[in-house]
Amino acid sequence: MPAPTRLDAERILRALDDHNVDYVLIGGLAVQTHGHVRSATSYVDLIPAPTPANLARLAAALRSLGARVVNPGAADDEDAVEIEIDAKMLPRATIWQFVTRDGGIDVMHEVPGGRPYEELRERAMVVALGDIDVPVVGLDDLIQMKLARGRSVDLADVAALTDPEAEVDR
Repeated sequence: MPAPTRLDAERILRALDDHNVDYVLIGGLAVQTHGHVRSATSYVDLIPAPTPANLARLAAALRSLGARVVNPGAADDEDAVEIEIDAKMLPRATIWQFVTRDGGIDVMHEVPGGRPYEELRERAMVVALGDIDVPVVGLDDLIQMKLARGRSVDLADVAALTDPEAEVDR
């Protein structure tokens, strides 16, 4: 999957905040928030609250960022397509991958090993990024998701998150 070379996560998170999107941050940025510094990620991975009103706010935030849908198997971001992003299209796929001028955004509705959204949100920690409150998936839930995914990068993240002294082959 192609990824933008530059991620401005703060701008993406600000757009979500400006549009009052209810979500939980997961993935590489959540790993870093929990203290494991690893190679930079180029995507903001999130799970949105699945309500129609929240998905409408998410769609508006994505449009404000100039989001385009990334085609699976695309060679680069130039292959991303512009489609009308709205609240009705967002629940039609388990995952949507977008590219924006500020980096990539992966919107997931289901994650292997993940709890239902309401439970993830209730168990999330909230981190201040300037004047933005960012809900970040709780450590136990993040580890559960990483173990369920099982890729080498996920297992390395789990090793680092559970034993900061562990040497991880990167």
